[in-house]
Amino acid sequence: MVSDRQRIDVTRQDRVTVVSFRDDMDLTDEAEAYLALSGARGDTGTTGTLLDLAGLAFADSTTLNVILRAYNDHQAVPRPFVLSGPYQPAVARLFEITGAGDALEMADNRAAGLRRVHELQERLGSDQASTPDAQ
Repeated sequence: MVSDRQRIDVTRQDRVTVVSFRDDMDLTDEAEAYLALSGARGDTGTTGTLLDLAGLAFADSTTLNVILRAYNDHQAVPRPFVLSGPYQPAVARLFEITGAGDALEMADNRAAGLRRVHELQERLGSDQASTPDAQ
């Protein structure tokens, strides 16, 4: 069933894939959210992924699971993955009580998140340049 309101947007900004979650996310949005983040991970036209949660009013453990899976998937590539706010109280509380905020790259707003993605990409580039190929 297609929702009458779009809760997930995917755009590009400053060479970064920006996935935005809005309104309330729950179990019914899990597959669409994961597909959007997986697609962002594979976007070769950009250098990283920013998950913009400024418009997200409510998230539960299902949404958190999608975010953590996407973070791990991005780390395996490796590709920068940063979350940005400002975070609504219910969303901030979810990260706080689960401790997930300590494990994820988080920024206070979109501009700071974009800067952080670029910083991480620069670090990855310099790490890869200094690591000899294992051939």
